Amino acid sequence: MFFASLITYLKKKSKRATLQFPIKAHSKPRTIKNDSNITMDSSIPASNSSDGKNFHHIDGRRYHNDEDVGYILPNDETAISQKKPSNFHAPVHDLLEKGIVVVDSGCGPATWTFEMAEDYPNSQFTGIDISFVFPETIRPPNANFRICNISKEMPFDDNSVDYYHQRLLVAGLSKGEMELALLNAYRVLKPGGYIELCEVNMGYCENAGPYMERSQEEFAVFLEKRSLVPNLGDHIEEMLEESGFENIHYTKKTIPVNHTNKAGDFWWQDSSECMRSLRPVLAMNNPLYEDIDYYEEYIKTIGQECNENKTNIIFGIAYAQKPLSEYY
Repeated sequence: MFFASLITYLKKKSKRATLQFPIKAHSKPRTIKNDSNITMDSSIPASNSSDGKNFHHIDGRRYHNDEDVGYILPNDETAISQKKPSNFHAPVHDLLEKGIVVVDSGCGPATWTFEMAEDYPNSQFTGIDISFVFPETIRPPNANFRICNISKEMPFDDNSVDYYHQRLLVAGLSKGEMELALLNAYRVLKPGGYIELCEVNMGYCENAGPYMERSQEEFAVFLEKRSLVPNLGDHIEEMLEESGFENIHYTKKTIPVNHTNKAGDFWWQDSSECMRSLRPVLAMNNPLYEDIDYYEEYIKTIGQECNENKTNIIFGIAYAQKPLSEYY
């Protein structure tokens, strides 16, 4: 059948190595200087960034075109349409009901920001992103947006934010940039304020067959070559600790890929779009991927394999607090 014949064909045409992705020990926390007095009641770009609209196109897909932006996936409407809201894990429900200041870091099209702003009208939400992909006009009255590079400077005063939410930046921040972003988050959070991180592990997953393993390995190598951390979800707990946060709670969560429920359907749609967007660069290492029809069959085979094996993607989720006694 097709699956078996495709395996044979791939084995003949390309060699597959067993790869490991070691992560070097994290360096000690660094002190960074911030001179920002910018308040958070605006939707204009921050001073450390462009207008967030510097893009270029490859094979009809839109990508960042800023040398200071490490994010490697597309930021066009196809990518945006795949994003879904998520809930939160930090114990901030009662605070949100009363009214607090919330930052959604790497907000993208602001789906989570909007969902939360509508659910908690007494709180003030600000979405920040390196790209201008969020709505310009239609928004809840308690939501606004800023363009900024979170590894450089955040446009918020010291000790001004109650809850800082960040997710799925594994393809956007190097280890060093993540450390700087966490130090920035530490600065802007109030003493006792909460930070929450959610990151997917791209180097491995549960119940993966040979094609999913191969796809994960290729993507992990691609990330590492760009100084990104493919298994970032495994390291957010220690990174929070090294950044000075306390009361850290860490857990792992699995999400089905192309099986079981709507979440599985969504994640497969998201994963397959991601694979399509990376085809041009992956083809540099594997010429087979230059053939679009072949590559589409390859994606289809991965989807079938994930469905049969009940493959799951693994997320790392952590929340923590800035110490009450700390004044940055």
